[in-house]
Amino acid sequence: MRETRITVAGILMLSLSLCGCGVMESKAIERVGTEEAVQTQEPEQLAGTGISILGDSISTYQGYNPEGYHVFFPEYGAVKELGDTWWQIVTQDLELPLYVNGSSSGATVVGNSTGTEDPQCACNELRTNALAGPGGACPDRIIVYLGTNDLLETVRLGDNDGTGAVPAGEIDTFSDAYTLMLDKLQANYPSARIYCCTLLQVGDYGTQTPYVEFVNGAGLTAADYGEVITRIAESRGLPVIDLYNCGVTIENLQEMTSDGVHPTAAGMRQIAAAVEEALAGEK
Repeated sequence: MRETRITVAGILMLSLSLCGCGVMESKAIERVGTEEAVQTQEPEQLAGTGISILGDSISTYQGYNPEGYHVFFPEYGAVKELGDTWWQIVTQDLELPLYVNGSSSGATVVGNSTGTEDPQCACNELRTNALAGPGGACPDRIIVYLGTNDLLETVRLGDNDGTGAVPAGEIDTFSDAYTLMLDKLQANYPSARIYCCTLLQVGDYGTQTPYVEFVNGAGLTAADYGEVITRIAESRGLPVIDLYNCGVTIENLQEMTSDGVHPTAAGMRQIAAAVEEALAGEK
């Protein structure tokens, strides 16, 4: 993905195996110098449980995503240290082994669900089959943080509430694609606890202020896509991590993001705090 200064029209690129089968090796994570890690009250509750991530550019870092996936950080954006990524903060603070960070810059949830080679469609076979840990171990937790590129590319929301059947093939509405993606994750990793993240607030350059809320070609905002994510997750009894209200706001995007979309280290800490609160609250 190319680094940009928003107008949002210039940043449309945001940013395999089932349990029991062969699995891609995930790299061991070492904490890289940050003294501003988010603290949690009870990290010992989660120690030793494997975690995987399904995301887009906001969750990438060179060398820590599967081969062939598109990476944004640290070459682009303002996050230059591994220790400043939200997921590294969380895995270190809560002592969680990271199985796979299955994130690809520019990825949407919609696309051809049968694909086995394209990392840019999160509901396809490649992306949903590639989250197992060493030896094919199922992750105990999967964090899904996707949808920002669907917003930017004006993907139609659709009306699936998470219970409607979605046939395989080219999926062109967000609610159908998100539903099918969860169908596959729950089938592939039946013992995993899946957390669905709403979207950060997304900004576009205003005329009199640095940022105004981004509204796509269908008149939709990050809040609208977040409502769909919440509705689908709740229909399945899955926990929702509310990143829309995590402290990154239109008013502070100049500090919290580098371009209205991609977090700075400060923005990453806000995400990490919300994720840690959600994970630590699960008994």
